[in-house]
Amino acid sequence: MQTLHILNGEEMEKAFQRKGLVVGDPMIPFNEAMCAGETCETIFSNQFIKTRALTHGVSESDYRRITVEKMEAVFHEGRKHLQLWFDEDMFCQINLLTLLAWLDQIGYEGKIELRIVTQQFDPLASYTLHVDGYLSMYKQVLINRSIPSEVSLPPLSKGIELYLKYKGRDNELVRFIEHQPDLSEDKLVERMIETFQEYGLGDVQYMQLIRNVRASER
Repeated sequence: MQTLHILNGEEMEKAFQRKGLVVGDPMIPFNEAMCAGETCETIFSNQFIKTRALTHGVSESDYRRITVEKMEAVFHEGRKHLQLWFDEDMFCQINLLTLLAWLDQIGYEGKIELRIVTQQFDPLASYTLHVDGYLSMYKQVLINRSIPSEVSLPPLSKGIELYLKYKGRDNELVRFIEHQPDLSEDKLVERMIETFQEYGLGDVQYMQLIRNVRASER
């Protein structure tokens, strides 16, 4: 049975190719940063594509090419078996939630295995999943910004908790920025990436947050 491997982003895909971690099976990246910006209820709808393209500062056609068209492999190579590879940090877990919600949305019935890995791609945990209920959870978390009553995956539960903190006005990231008024943006980005590894955010997200917080203080 052929397996389609879905990886959290192109950087992970490049690393897997270099290390030969997946041999003989197709793999695709899930190119998103769903913890950033806004979204809408129907994943990969025209409104979703418009909203997410605006978030990333790309054209709708580029977003379709970079993100949406990659996922068409699910209907072909991946129709019977998917293996998902995601880090345990917030960034990856909110992407994972969106992917599982989309699989629920399209009524995916194949076998799904989840591999949770470290940033160095060492295995941490593995799960066999069913997608029922993830679309509802996605709407609850990313649309309504509320905590689901039950989340069976421990890394996802932690990721959701951090995401809702991140989206709040007063959180540890904001306070950290406020307490470093004299540090340059570049230095502060470096320090935040090092300090808040469980969020999994990169320089783009931190730079935007720093500028937003400092602009609000003026």
